[in-house]
Amino acid sequence: MLASDLAQLHSQLDKALAAARAQRDRSVRHLADFVSTPSLTGEEGAGQDYMRELLRKAGADIHDAEPDVEAMFAAHPDVAQYPTHWQHDLILPYADLPTFEALQASGLETVLNYDGRPNLVGSWRGEGGGRSLILNGHVDTVTIEPRAGWTRDPFGAEIADGLMYGRGASDMKGGVMAALMAITYLREAGIRLRGDVSLQCVVNEEHAGNGTLDLVRRGFRADAAVILEPTSNTIAISHPGGLYWQVSLTGVPRSPGARWNGTELEGLGAIDALPPVIEALLALEARYNAGTPQGQKAPFALTIGRVSGGHYETATAAEAQLKGGAYFAPSLGSVTEVMAAFREAIAQANRTDPRLRRHPARLEFLHHDDATAQSEDLEIARVMGAVLAGRGGDGNPYQGHFCCDMRHLVNQGGIPSIVFGPGSIAQAHKPDEYIPIADYEAAIEHLIVFIAEWCGIA
Repeated sequence: MLASDLAQLHSQLDKALAAARAQRDRSVRHLADFVSTPSLTGEEGAGQDYMRELLRKAGADIHDAEPDVEAMFAAHPDVAQYPTHWQHDLILPYADLPTFEALQASGLETVLNYDGRPNLVGSWRGEGGGRSLILNGHVDTVTIEPRAGWTRDPFGAEIADGLMYGRGASDMKGGVMAALMAITYLREAGIRLRGDVSLQCVVNEEHAGNGTLDLVRRGFRADAAVILEPTSNTIAISHPGGLYWQVSLTGVPRSPGARWNGTELEGLGAIDALPPVIEALLALEARYNAGTPQGQKAPFALTIGRVSGGHYETATAAEAQLKGGAYFAPSLGSVTEVMAAFREAIAQANRTDPRLRRHPARLEFLHHDDATAQSEDLEIARVMGAVLAGRGGDGNPYQGHFCCDMRHLVNQGGIPSIVFGPGSIAQAHKPDEYIPIADYEAAIEHLIVFIAEWCGIA
């Protein structure tokens, strides 16, 4: 390339960066409007309406379609999930894998569906000769409950001390809007990219991932992808898998006077059998983590998050239930292998404990995520790393520590991907969620340079 051409390209890029700095109020206003628009999982319509209008103004070709549940289960039976809704969340358990037939038979299709919940994809065609790029983010957010835990309006987008508060600010409306603003400033600076760029605004990432999975099923592909989850503007090249599970137990209800028939125990309550189940699950965690080198993060993390059971203080419990989750490193195997290990742990407890032999525990799953592992020498990670390092950021690739939609782009779509975005995952799913404004503004500029580097300037 001639020196004069190179200078012109740098001049164009500087123009886009200067526009981003000069129009920070505009960028913040758009994010505030987005955060102020409720888009809880299952009710993403208003959020997608807002994004659709911005994509239209940015000159995008727009794909607008609701995920096809039946087609997803047919194409990807191992990872497709039941649709979820924040008011009807994780209500259809399964012993093996979820199926479309089980959803139909459940009678829950009236609440577990994608009516009025479309995916949006805004696309900008390049001039040719460059690499294509997907920018992926979800518009759905988790519930605002417990509402009493908030000291600020969950949809107020209030700014204080450089922080914008609101549900979805970090997870992950900040990343989605940063990408759109980066594309907007590139276009308004007159920069013509060589490669195609698309911004995927997906529904139902929370507790499902079906929005992205349906786009993969429909054939949306690119040379690489950036998942805009909050990483404090660092690069993640992997993420763990995850499970939500429940164990149900039964027992014989008896009052204290009838618990024993002589020396024979008749009133064996369901709560009485919780200890061997808990011990079996903790032993599974210990086996997975055995031999972890000192100083390294344990590859398996089990949570027992909820216990319920019984109806009356003076009667043994007829039923009890444990619910929890687990994250596991890609090195531990596939999600179906980890699910099988859970099944064997509970089956072994049922075989060996006398309480469980009389009333076996029943294991079911509520959601499962496959893990993703990629090489640290990933080209898109190298390019983003060079951009961040050149701009004073952290260009090192890291192992991610939370589940996200990268799994579908990499594992089902075969698309090399990184996770990069403003905000912190520590803010996700909690009251008074916030994003640092400086983080958001920096992400816009990082993405301007990265998109130009990756796609090439015509």
